Amino acid sequence: MNQLSVNLTNCEDEPIHTPRSIQPHGALLIVDEQRRLLSKSANFLNVTTLSLQTGATLLQNMLDADIHALIEEAIRAPTRWENSAEVWIGDQLFDVVGHKYLGLIYLEFEPRESGTASFTEFALSAQRIIRQMQLHDDLHTLLTNVVTEVRRMTGFDRIMAYRFNSDLSGEVVAEARRDDLVSYLGQRYPASDIPAQARRLYIQNPIRMIVDVAYEPSRMEPSCHPDTQQEFDMSLCALRSVSPIHCEYLTNMGVHASMSISLVVDGQLWGLFSCHHMTPKHLSHPIRMFFQIISQASSAIVQRLEATQHNAQLHAAAERRNGLMLTALESDDLLQALGQGETNMAKLLDCDAAVAMLGGRLVSIGGECTEQAYAVVDFLKDRDDLEAYQTDAWPTADAEQGIEIYPGVMAIRFHKPENGWIVWFRRENIRTIRWGGKPEKNMKVGPLGPRLTPRGSFEAWEEVVRGRSRPWTEVDIQIANALRRELIEYSLHRASEVDEMRRRLIAVLGHDLRNPLQSISMAASMLSADDARTTELRKHITHSSGRMERLIMQILDMSRLQAGLGITVNKVPTDLSELVSAIAAESDMAFRGTPLECTIQPDVRANIDPDRYAQLIANLLSNARQHGLAGHATHLHLHATAGEIALRVCNYAPLLPASTLQNMFVPFKQFSPPNAQNRGGLGIGLYICHAIAVAHGGTLTVEQRDDGLITFTQTLVGG
Repeated sequence: MNQLSVNLTNCEDEPIHTPRSIQPHGALLIVDEQRRLLSKSANFLNVTTLSLQTGATLLQNMLDADIHALIEEAIRAPTRWENSAEVWIGDQLFDVVGHKYLGLIYLEFEPRESGTASFTEFALSAQRIIRQMQLHDDLHTLLTNVVTEVRRMTGFDRIMAYRFNSDLSGEVVAEARRDDLVSYLGQRYPASDIPAQARRLYIQNPIRMIVDVAYEPSRMEPSCHPDTQQEFDMSLCALRSVSPIHCEYLTNMGVHASMSISLVVDGQLWGLFSCHHMTPKHLSHPIRMFFQIISQASSAIVQRLEATQHNAQLHAAAERRNGLMLTALESDDLLQALGQGETNMAKLLDCDAAVAMLGGRLVSIGGECTEQAYAVVDFLKDRDDLEAYQTDAWPTADAEQGIEIYPGVMAIRFHKPENGWIVWFRRENIRTIRWGGKPEKNMKVGPLGPRLTPRGSFEAWEEVVRGRSRPWTEVDIQIANALRRELIEYSLHRASEVDEMRRRLIAVLGHDLRNPLQSISMAASMLSADDARTTELRKHITHSSGRMERLIMQILDMSRLQAGLGITVNKVPTDLSELVSAIAAESDMAFRGTPLECTIQPDVRANIDPDRYAQLIANLLSNARQHGLAGHATHLHLHATAGEIALRVCNYAPLLPASTLQNMFVPFKQFSPPNAQNRGGLGIGLYICHAIAVAHGGTLTVEQRDDGLITFTQTLVGG
């Protein structure tokens, strides 16, 4: 093998489930379903004093009746099976542990050591531990209690609770140890310390014991199935021989005996209780079974605690998401709903900044992240299968000087046609990791050729990690995807609304555009040499064409609003007093029969879009003068205080039901009071007025007094 090809894959390719040998503190038989002895360990005679020949059929007089009962039970079992029996062979008590795997029956013989029969005490201790475990409501207390109790029960020199991270590295999160031993608490171990095939075996076989790392293995004779020539799969054997690399690893730690207790949550290896002893140590099969029960109980409690925490986080996020979507449904501008208020998008996830994009517009919360948001979307835009993208290490090498790049990125796409995205960002999280020795392996040539060897020192080695954020959790991903689904449903609903609006608008246009078109046509046909008559007709043409233009603008605005794109505003410093006075004068010319009284504070200035704001004022005045009671003036007020600018338009009108007032800014209202001056009015103007006010960061409200005075109030921050 070329030395350059020796890498971590070689460790992961090691066939640890087919080692061809066992640990010598017990003996092993492998039998098929015809009771034929396929293989036995080389030490079988020395351990058991029984002489058996491979290839022979096991007859009743060859083994104890209880062993034959185990074999018979295994043969009848349809697939996997396991059981054990206490059997005397001569004056030696054995634990005979059987299991069936891939059609073969494995029988392990372990001599019961004297002085280890206090199983009642172990059972009581295990019961006490489980009762205590069930009382804990946090993981740290649970794991600390278990390692303390396991050490007290077994006498191991060190017990560690080892938890795996999302990158499969592990960390010691609880420890009970002999006082003179160095603490490993808080140390991290790389994923390569436990290769993938070892993780699989930890799931299959939750208790694993090495009595003495310096053992001489006892070979299986033969080591392969005599019919298929395949190596025997010993995944479930307690006596299965151990990887020489792992034995070397333990030796480098000063460990001579070990036991591991798996923590399996949702079918995945969540962590381990790792037990170390500085001299050889053996625990009998019944005692190990007590720890298998503790493994199962611990796994169940860890799963319950994590599920409780997980559900609590999702429930809190659901409440925030519901608030956000309620705001969106009540708003004419989806981007504004996402970016403002107590339930904005940044409150949904733990983040440092957030950006929402839709239809070429963008809103951001937090730091300067607009350019990076564009880069993220450009990177992801061709991913048709995208639901949620996340990384804690967005590349920062090309960042411009002085521009902060956020390594943590979470992105969802909710509207592909309009390029709708939400991107959350997390800042760099500079942290120091304490590794249990420098996390690297060295290559050396041994009897099996070149291979990676475990590190020789386990003194804490610190690494400063940069360029990464806090990692996104599975809960974060679920929260983001839940919002994505809600926004997709919202967008589909709005698209349906838009289709309905367009259908109704087309029907209305046939009526509303017919009149100005007829007026223009008639006026044009009546043009004459009479200058006075021509001047009057030109006024008709101008008024009718202006009305057409307003209707077309309203259609365009409606289309944007119903698509969730909002009203576009280009704010500039504006003399608001002059603008309001000019619009009032135009309105007075258009409605000569309806008096207009104005109170306009001079020199009121604001940062607004003058064209959009003029549209708002004109619509409010037109609405008031069309719906006002005859003989009553319309009132226009503009005044500013230290913190607010208020524009009010008032007129007397018939008393309206409360439900009508509540829906005043909803287009296509089911109920519209009859009005000879505005037959067929659909409320589009007020709907757009409200959107313009919101786009300026202000409000538009309506109220009516008992005497019929109705007041529209538009406020802006400033003054």
